[in-house]
Amino acid sequence: MARILLVDDEEMDRTIGKAILEGAGHELFYAPNGEVALRTYMSHDIDLVITDLVMPNLNGILLIQELRKLDRNALVLALTGVSPEQLDRAKEAGAASIMRKPYTPQALLQAVTNLLETRIVGPDDFWY
Repeated sequence: MARILLVDDEEMDRTIGKAILEGAGHELFYAPNGEVALRTYMSHDIDLVITDLVMPNLNGILLIQELRKLDRNALVLALTGVSPEQLDRAKEAGAASIMRKPYTPQALLQAVTNLLETRIVGPDDFWY
């Protein structure tokens, strides 16, 4: 399955995401803010970043922008319970997909599956 970086300053949201995603067989990495997320992304082979948008230190919008600078193919799912405008801004910043909180486990898993299916496969992804 995929290596997913879950970025959220709320421990409860990370716990819920963990239960859903690890239950589906994914390997999870966690970050409480964008600064930690960038370090984690750079030190691990992450397939998908799921990020909240409202966080201290480096918010989700800035995180998406920085990820896109590091890796133009970074795959990001942006989440927020605050406002639809935040989701629009996330899309403009480069999020591949957006979702409102609260979400159902099925909706999160479907969004993750859909995004992972769109991953660009490069020459290093083939076995010879």
